[in-house]
Amino acid sequence: MIISMVNQKGGVGKTTTAINLAASLKRKNYRLMFIDADPQGSATQWHAVENNNAFEILHHPEPLQKTEIEEISANCDYVVIDGPPAIGHITKSILAVTDLAIIPLSPSSLDIWSCWGTLEIIDEVRAFNPELKIKLLINRKIPGTRVGRDAREALEIFQVDILDTELCQRVAYIDSLTSGVSVMQYAPSSKAADEIERLCEEILPQIAMEEAQTEVQNQYEVSNGEVPHEEVSHEEPIEIPLWQNAYRG
Repeated sequence: MIISMVNQKGGVGKTTTAINLAASLKRKNYRLMFIDADPQGSATQWHAVENNNAFEILHHPEPLQKTEIEEISANCDYVVIDGPPAIGHITKSILAVTDLAIIPLSPSSLDIWSCWGTLEIIDEVRAFNPELKIKLLINRKIPGTRVGRDAREALEIFQVDILDTELCQRVAYIDSLTSGVSVMQYAPSSKAADEIERLCEEILPQIAMEEAQTEVQNQYEVSNGEVPHEEVSHEEPIEIPLWQNAYRG
């Protein structure tokens, strides 16, 4: 299962969320690989602070090849990908191989406006990855503010599923990253750690349900003499952008 954090806007908490979600999955004894696809390498730098061995990180600041991700995911239960703060060949190649894309958004007008561009790219990539699932995540919410309270209603304009769990702006997230550990290690009894654990617990059942639905659909198609989605051939376009070449492997 491949989970990616994507958003064309920087500063929305992609890396922080990706690191802590990966740490929560690892604590549940899942086999996991973390891919830092951001050329800035923030997650890789975090990993090196205290020679952290919570999970393995691969810094891969270039478009992902389909063959590469298939090889990596074959030995893992989950692959968590931290995408770059831009929409380009790297992000498109990530979305082309992703099962679940999470879009973190802080409750601000700038973040909401920028989300339109991210969703447009996702619609484009779905021509090559029709099984791609999308979830919005309210992140860096300031508790007790009107903007925070109205965030969920504001995001309904996108008509995309919004995760029930909301991550707030808390010092524990910043301090844990500075210390080179997850928030669960740094402050296990904190509200921040509780938020991450709830996020992980919310995502896992949805993944299991969607995988089961896909399996049932494939079995139905085979029993009715249809070809499963992954075996359907498509006519090649005359010009193939770089990220599409990466998807094809």
